[in-house]
Amino acid sequence: MSNLPRRIFFSSVFTLALACQAEKPPAPPPAAKVSGHVAESSLATVTLHPDAEKRLDLQVRPVARRSAARRHILGGEVVVPSGNALLVTAPVAGVVAAAGNEGALRPGAAVKRGDLLLRLVPLAMVDRDLRAQAQRAVDAARAREVAASARLARTERLLKDGAGTERSVEESRADHAVAQAELQAAQSRLDMVGRSPLEADVSMLVRAPRDGVLRQVAVAPGQSIAAGAPLFEVVGISANWVRVPLFVDEALRLKADAQVRVHALLTGRDEGVDALPVSGPPTADPLAATVDVFYELPANARFAPGQRVGVSLTLGDPAEVLSVPASSVVYDALGGAWLYVRKQEHVYVRSRVDVLRQEGTELLLARGPAVGTQVVVAGAAELFGTEFGAGH
Repeated sequence: MSNLPRRIFFSSVFTLALACQAEKPPAPPPAAKVSGHVAESSLATVTLHPDAEKRLDLQVRPVARRSAARRHILGGEVVVPSGNALLVTAPVAGVVAAAGNEGALRPGAAVKRGDLLLRLVPLAMVDRDLRAQAQRAVDAARAREVAASARLARTERLLKDGAGTERSVEESRADHAVAQAELQAAQSRLDMVGRSPLEADVSMLVRAPRDGVLRQVAVAPGQSIAAGAPLFEVVGISANWVRVPLFVDEALRLKADAQVRVHALLTGRDEGVDALPVSGPPTADPLAATVDVFYELPANARFAPGQRVGVSLTLGDPAEVLSVPASSVVYDALGGAWLYVRKQEHVYVRSRVDVLRQEGTELLLARGPAVGTQVVVAGAAELFGTEFGAGH
């Protein structure tokens, strides 16, 4: 009798478990199904017929190891060296006038030291009764000229009658000439007051202070400017600099005396030029945690101020890397780099590599086959086409 309740209990538990299992919902289908997956370690092997390999003229060479500098490519900006740009300002308030040589005052124009670029007509001080004073000066000068003319005529008549002297005639002639000059000057001043009362009757010639190129022109003929206003900026034609912002940790690992390679940011191949380190102004950006380093470009470098360039820097000590000829590496549609390893006679396997950079005809690899592995250096593109069908 004691086993009956126990059997009933286990029977109930088993029945409840079956009921729970029957009510469990089915598992959802998988989100994706991958068929025919091949691991990268099990890539296709290309086995060539001896005659086909002879026609392809495949050449192999062992993977080498060499010491190479640690290089890091960063962005830089071409700048004008400190003190090599001169900003010319107006010494006095005035009106800008053309210098007569068309095209001299335009951005990008090459200038020589002493070239006349523009004229500056100063603005004269203006009194409240300027016109009245000018008219008064004209009337007074005219009255003096009339009196001097009458005096000259009288002395000449006396000399002719024998009652005068030659000295009196000469003095009268001199007074008459002075009176005429005063009348002419007063009349010119009155005309200028009527035409342009603020302008002086003289102009200042503004010339280029040094050889260079006009980078900015801030004025135009006919424009009125205040004293100290910028006129134009002349940039020297000597070598420009490249400013490279570096993070603090990169600056500590930078080889300060090593030259860098500067190249344009183009889609095509650009060999670039070498630039030497120079001592520039101590500038930094605390928000970006960067400090600026400067390099001097050669004088014949074709980079414009403000242009963005790529700079290949040397960081730390040289490291051991793998080296293969550039002809041995092929690239797939996604940009992956591969080379073909010879496993045995007429048998080749594709192997992935990570390219650091190219130096001359050699490619430096961060990851690749072991040193001494025989890789295809001539005919890799034909093997790639054979593997994917293009070579059939």
